[in-house]
Amino acid sequence: MLELAQIIAGPYCAHQLGLFGAEVIKVEPPGTGEFLRQRPPAPAGVNSSWMMFNPGKKSITLNLKHPRGVELLIHLLEDADVLVENYAPGALENLGLGYEHLAPRFPRLVYASSKGYAPDSRWGSLGAMDFTVQAAAGIVSMTGYADRPGVRATAAMVDTSTGMHLAAGVLAALFERERTGRGRKVEVAMLDICMPAVSGAIVASLEGRKASPRLANRHPSACPCNTYPAADGEILIYCLTEAHWRQFARLIGRPDLADDPRYRDHQKRYSIIDEVDQLVAQWTKDRGRDEMVETLIANDIPCAPVRTIDEVANDPDLERRKLIRTAIYPDRGEVKVLGSAIKLSGTTGDETPARPPALGEHTAEVLGRIGISSRELEDLRKQGAV
Repeated sequence: MLELAQIIAGPYCAHQLGLFGAEVIKVEPPGTGEFLRQRPPAPAGVNSSWMMFNPGKKSITLNLKHPRGVELLIHLLEDADVLVENYAPGALENLGLGYEHLAPRFPRLVYASSKGYAPDSRWGSLGAMDFTVQAAAGIVSMTGYADRPGVRATAAMVDTSTGMHLAAGVLAALFERERTGRGRKVEVAMLDICMPAVSGAIVASLEGRKASPRLANRHPSACPCNTYPAADGEILIYCLTEAHWRQFARLIGRPDLADDPRYRDHQKRYSIIDEVDQLVAQWTKDRGRDEMVETLIANDIPCAPVRTIDEVANDPDLERRKLIRTAIYPDRGEVKVLGSAIKLSGTTGDETPARPPALGEHTAEVLGRIGISSRELEDLRKQGAV
C-alpha cells in the first residue's frame, strides 16, 4: 500500500494495516518529509510522535509537484492494492491524483481518503485538526465545568479514531474486492466519526430535551460519579447501579443511606449531588488511592485510579502487551513506537519490523522495482523529482 498521508489520522490507518501484514510505502516530500516528521521538538531532526505512528514502514521521497514525481507514483500504483491519503481538500485532485483520475486506470485500487469534513459539506474546503473538529462536533461545548468555557480533550481521540475507521473501511473494501475484482473509494470525515461519541447529546436535542450543562467528571445517569481526593492523588468512583450505591454505602459505614428517602435512587441523590460528593470525599481523602482501588474492586464497585501520564508511561503492561515497543533509530538510539491494541490469537505482535524509516531510506529499493537504476535515480535527484 502507498501512504500519502501526514500527522496522525492517515499514518495511523496505514500503521494499523502494516501491523496486519501490509507493506506500507510512505511517500514523503524530499528534503523535509511529511509535516510531523520534523515538527519541534525533534531530537536529531525527528519528532518523537512521528516515530510512534510510523514504525515498520518504508520511506521514499517523491516531489509530487514535479511531473516526473507524479509519473513515478503512477508506476508504483500499478502494483498497489491501497492508497491512503489525508492531504488538504483538492490537493491530490489538482495533481491529477484524485480517485476520479486513478480509478479508470486502476480499477482494483482501494483509495482511502480522510478529511476533516465530507466533500459535500459546507465546510468541505476547510482544513482540519483534532481540536478544530472537536469544536465543530460539539465536544468542546460539552466538556469541562459549567461555570467556565468549554475545553477540548487533550488526547488525540478524533485523529486516532478516524485512522481506525479508515482502516476498517479499507479492510471492508478489500474483502469486497475478493468477490467483485473492483476497488472502491473509502471516505472517512473526522466530523462524522464524532457522531457516535456525542449521540446521547444529539438524540436528547432532537427529542427537544434541554442540553445538560457541562458536568466535568460527574455523570448525568449515575450518582455518585466523580473524581475524589485521596491521601496520595485522586480516584474515580462510578456507582452505575443502585446495587453499586448500596454496596458503597455499606463499605463506608453508612448502610442507613440505602433506606434514606433522600438517597433512595439516582434521581434523589442527583438533586443533592454536592452533598453526596462531599460524603464520598470524606471517606476517600485520608485513604491511599491504590488501596481504595483494591477495596472497591473487591466489593464490585466500578472505579479507577486517576493516573498521571508518567504513571501510564511506566506501566509494565505497556511493554507486556506490546502497546509501546522499543526500536533503534539512526542517530537517536532507542526510540518508542506504537504497537496495536488489536490482539489476534496465534500471533505475538513481534512479526512486523518496529524501526521507523529514515527519510527516503527505501527510495532506491522501491523505485528499483519499477526499473529505475542508480544512475537514473541520481538524475531524478538532480531534477528535484525525488
